Amino acid sequence: MRNWLPGSSSLNFLAGLFAGAGINMITSVATSPDSDAPALTIGLDSATWVLAAGFLTWAAQVLQSSERDADLQIAPDFSPRERQQVRDLYRQESLRAVRIPLGLTLISLVAAIALLPGLIRWGALF
Repeated sequence: MRNWLPGSSSLNFLAGLFAGAGINMITSVATSPDSDAPALTIGLDSATWVLAAGFLTWAAQVLQSSERDADLQIAPDFSPRERQQVRDLYRQESLRAVRIPLGLTLISLVAAIALLPGLIRWGALF
């Protein structure tokens, strides 16, 4: 049984992109002389991108751990079908555990996008 979730290496790659977005936010927007966004908003947005990266790394670690556990259970004499069944079983078990970090990643991403300078005029709301 195949599932919708990418592998742990893909999640780690995405986490690196999210962290890079947060770091880039500070270095490019905060140092720009044309920036009218408050420093607090930029800092909060940057921290939210990095937080999303941390949660995604947590999800990748959970998946990687299940892959490692499955590999430890596979015997050399298993058929390809048996190997896949063991991997699928461990992957299914990890999907339950990975819901929390993926949910937190999604919440963090929505917040990070909402905090992008110029996207929402927060001053007009408060």
